[in-house]
Formats: sequence, C-alpha cells, structure tokens
Amino acid sequence: MKLFYKIYFFLMLLLILVLGGYGYMGYRQEVAQFDSDMKKDALLLGKALSGMAEHAWENSGPKMAIKLIGDANAKEKSIEIRWVDFGNPSKNFAPKVPVEKLGRVLQGKTESVVMQKADGEEFRVTYVPARTDAQGRCAVELSESLSGLKEYTRTSLVRLFITAAILFIASGALHWFHFRKWIHQPLVGFIDKSIRIGKGDLAPDLDVRGDDEFAELAQTLNSMCEELQASREALIVENERRIEALEQLRHAERLATLGRLSAGMAHELGTPLNVISGRAKLIRSGGLEEKDIDECARIVGEQAERITKIMHGLLNFSRRKKLARSPQDMEALVNRVLEMLGQTAQKAKVSFRVVCDWEIAPIPVDPLQIQQVVTNLVNNGIQAMDAGGVLEVGLSVEEKQKPGSTGPEEKYLAVRVKDQGPGIPAENLEHLFEPFYTTKEVGTGTGLGLSIAYGIVQEHGGWIDVESEPGKGACFIINLPMEAFE
Repeated sequence: MKLFYKIYFFLMLLLILVLGGYGYMGYRQEVAQFDSDMKKDALLLGKALSGMAEHAWENSGPKMAIKLIGDANAKEKSIEIRWVDFGNPSKNFAPKVPVEKLGRVLQGKTESVVMQKADGEEFRVTYVPARTDAQGRCAVELSESLSGLKEYTRTSLVRLFITAAILFIASGALHWFHFRKWIHQPLVGFIDKSIRIGKGDLAPDLDVRGDDEFAELAQTLNSMCEELQASREALIVENERRIEALEQLRHAERLATLGRLSAGMAHELGTPLNVISGRAKLIRSGGLEEKDIDECARIVGEQAERITKIMHGLLNFSRRKKLARSPQDMEALVNRVLEMLGQTAQKAKVSFRVVCDWEIAPIPVDPLQIQQVVTNLVNNGIQAMDAGGVLEVGLSVEEKQKPGSTGPEEKYLAVRVKDQGPGIPAENLEHLFEPFYTTKEVGTGTGLGLSIAYGIVQEHGGWIDVESEPGKGACFIINLPMEAFE
C-alpha cells in the first residue's frame, strides 16, 4: 500500500493548503466583521447617549447629563460608559486614552481606538463628542474588552481544526476503500502475474473487470501471455528439431572421429603387427639358425614396445589427469626441459637459445603437464632440423584476445618454440592437432603428441598457435593466461 500513502499524502497536503487558505481568509473576514460590529454598536450607543446627555445638559444642567451617563453605565455589564471632560484634569473625567491621540474628538468627530492594559488585555475605546456649552471639551467614552473577540477567534480556530480533522478522516477512509478496490487489488494481481510469468507460467488467466486502463492492461498482458505461450511452444518444437539435428551431427562427427582413429590405429599398428606376424612365421618354419632366431625375437620385442607406446599415447589422449596448479617460474621450467633434452639436441647438432622479456611473474599451471607440452614441442623442433641449427625458445607477456572470444584483450604468457627446419606446408597446418595426424616417417611418431599438448593447454585456459613458411622453419606459440582460469 505504499502507493496509497503517497497519493493520500499528496491529496491531504492539497486539502490542507485549500482548507488552510480558505479558513484563514474566512477567519480574517469574521474577525474583521466582529470588530466592525463592535465598533458600530459602540458608536450607535455612544451617539444615542450623547444626544440624551446633550438634551439633559440643555434642560437640566451638567449634573443631570453626568447622572444620565452614570445610570447608563450601571445598566451595561459588558461596556463601561463614562463622561469625560478634556478641560477637567480630575481622574473622574479624564479620558483613558492620551489626549494627544484624540485630535479628532477635539474637532467634534467620533473616534474609536484599541488600547492595551498593563496586564496585556486589549479593549476598544470609543469617543462620541457631546455638544455642550463647554465648547466641545466633553464626550461620551465607551470602553469594551476584546476578550470576547479572542474567545470568538479561539472558537473559530477550533471549529476549523475539527472540520479539517473530520474531512481528513472521512476522505482518508473513502479514499482507502476506493483505492483498495480499484487500484490496490488490480496492482496486486499484476504483480503476482508478473512473478508467475517470470517463473514460466504463461496462462492468460488475469481477470480485471471494467473498462478502465487496468482492464485494458489486463487484456494486453493476457494477449502477451498467449503470444509468448505460442512462441514458446514453437521454440520448443524448433529446439527439439535442432537438438535432433545436432545429435545427428554429433553422431556423424563421432563416426568421422572414430573413422580417423581407426584409420590411424590401423596405419600405426598395421606395420608392427605385420612385422611381428612375419617374424613369427619365420621362427615357426624351423629353418632359421640360432642367431637369426635371436634377431627375429629382438625385432618382435621392438615392435611390441612400439605397439605399447602407441596404446599408452592413445590412453593419455583419452584420459587426461586433473590439473594440479601451482605458481611456476616458466623460465626455470623451460630451462629444465632444455637441460633434459640437451643430449638429444647435441646428437642432432642443435643448440638452444632462450629469449626472455625482463622478469616474468610466476603463473598458475600444472608443472608436469606444461613440461610435457614444452618437451613435445622442443623435441619436434629438434627432429625437424635434420641439418642441425639453433632452436629458439622465447617467453614474453602479451595482451591478446582468445580465439572465439568477444571480450576484451587479456594478458597471456606466450612461449615461442621456433626451429630452423623445412617448415610446414600450408595444407598441413589445419590438421596438425588432429589425433594420429603426423608428417613424420612411419615408426617415428604416434601422431598423438600435438593433440595431447593442445588439450593440456586448452584445460589451462589457453591455446596453441602455429606460424610457418616452407623453407623458413616453424614456430609453435603456447598461450597461457597470467591469471588462474576457472
């Protein structure tokens, strides 16, 4: 009901401003009217008494005029009536208002002023001149307390506040009833429906009666739900078709992969099996000398080891170990690999050169698996340089965008293994990381090394690039993220 309080507060503020302005204007008007009536009443009474006093003065003398005013004062309870003589300084006939403020009275005109007593009480004093032989020095003084005006003012304010309170309560109750019925309940229904739509309930069951904007909104939401429901059903059908097509495509890819694996295995295992079969037949023939039998047994053992090596490579390709990351100094790791392959390189007349850009911070990798990747690439480089040469390993931090990513560039450690071999033909580059694909002579490789290396780098959140031109060697670039990849 937060909306109700906002609307109610706004309406009450508007009502307060209207009632306050109207009440203040009415209050000021009533007070002015009350004061005006008091002044008029005093003047009328004063004129009447003044006329009577003048007549008594003329016919019976001053004492009778003064007695007449005293008798009138005795009869009035709310107004004090006195005979004043501006020429007589005695207290009985002196005016309550200083003479300097009564210039109009001395000129024979009426005057009414508001005075304040020492205790703060206000009263109105009215003077009506009396034409006597005292040469305009006498007047009738009427003084009346303004406490009645204050009481009237207090009563008017209380009446205004009570009226405002009744209006606030009555309008609040009326507003609450209509707000709850025509606004709150439909809004609660809309909120509940919105939540259910978010949870997937698209049934067009919103019921708001009437012909106002809420009813139109309910009809619009119901129409939207019907359209969304139809779209969802169509999307489900389309997704089912796509999933079926994707499954067919995956099945075809699995068959194609299985075919390549089978062809590769047949190619790799066929030769050693043929050799083993041929040597076994020679041994069974019984016509071999002892040294020939030993030679055949040795060849059979070598081919069996070759088959075992192929099977181990296939198992490593299909079952990779879980990564055991830890911060590693990649320059030290590369140096360990080069030291391990130093004797192999020396036999192939290959020397190593390490190029490192400044000091590179340790990065989170599995040292054994990354060492396997670097070993594989360095060993491939050595084997590619039949005439020897220099194999360069470079390390640098570069900002790159991961292939297939639409995000910003990130920092990667690039490990470049560059040989001086004959290079790789362009038509072979896209097949380098496929299982059992190899450009080496039969018996010198399984065709799984690069596939395993690429998989390890992928699990680390990176990838391997290849740059090569025929006759200018090849460069394999291992790209590893500087931050841990989840």
